[in-house]
Amino acid sequence: MIRKNVLGWALLLSLCVILAACSNNDESSDNESETDETQETEKSTEEEAEDAIEEADQSVGEEPVAEEDEVVHITAEQSLEDVMDELIALFEENNEGIKVDVQYGHTEKLTEDLIEGNDQDMDIYFSSDDAGYESLVEAGILNQLATKYLLINELVLVTGTDNEDINRYNDIFNNDDVSLTIVDPEHSLSGTYAEELLNQEEEKNLNADSIETAADAETAVKNIAQGDTDAGFLLRTDISDDDGLRIISRAPRSILEPFVYGLGLSDSVEDGSAARAFYDYLQSSEALEIFTNYGYIV
Repeated sequence: MIRKNVLGWALLLSLCVILAACSNNDESSDNESETDETQETEKSTEEEAEDAIEEADQSVGEEPVAEEDEVVHITAEQSLEDVMDELIALFEENNEGIKVDVQYGHTEKLTEDLIEGNDQDMDIYFSSDDAGYESLVEAGILNQLATKYLLINELVLVTGTDNEDINRYNDIFNNDDVSLTIVDPEHSLSGTYAEELLNQEEEKNLNADSIETAADAETAVKNIAQGDTDAGFLLRTDISDDDGLRIISRAPRSILEPFVYGLGLSDSVEDGSAARAFYDYLQSSEALEIFTNYGYIV
């Protein structure tokens, strides 16, 4: 009897030990699971923090993307360069977000490039050849309704302020001692008209050997003012009061009429565009006053 009781107690004690062990194992497993979850959470949080720091660093290094300026493309006669540069600067200063890109050249070459498709960006055409405008309208390049005359210029005979030997137009003719300067006809408007005038006056016996060709108007002005040549034909707008030149006369109207600069707008330009805004500005009272200051007749 005692033996059976001892055996029962032994079995009961063993069962308690086993249950206690199982309980400890369950708690250990739960603790390990909680630890793993905590580590995963901490790792995820660290990665998110690192990503946020990296994105912040990138945003600091990047400059904000600026909107591109709207560009107006102009094709203009070379003789207009000085006044156009001033007008473009004023327009851009008062019209943020618009840039004006201008291509200068001799009228005939500009017209030829447009007809042949070598200048497809042109928005505004500003030149002096009536035939050129007509051909560009016929080709569908210029808007006929937006093509208008704007300025007048003319060819004048000039000499140095200290030269007292030349006081009239005819003083340059029938005198073998007189030397004359014109600008290269291939690359200038004044040279083209001067050459035409001299061809018409060939019967007046102007010594062809006495005619010198300057590369540009600036060089011609310098040569005449310094007395390297006695006189020259230039555009009225090529000279200023500070150049040391005086005007003898304008070209005879019976031979050479004053010429007109026309303003044209590409047929593709729309109302409300930047190109239309600059086209209108060139006809404004402010712009016309500046043209007058440069010697143009408006």
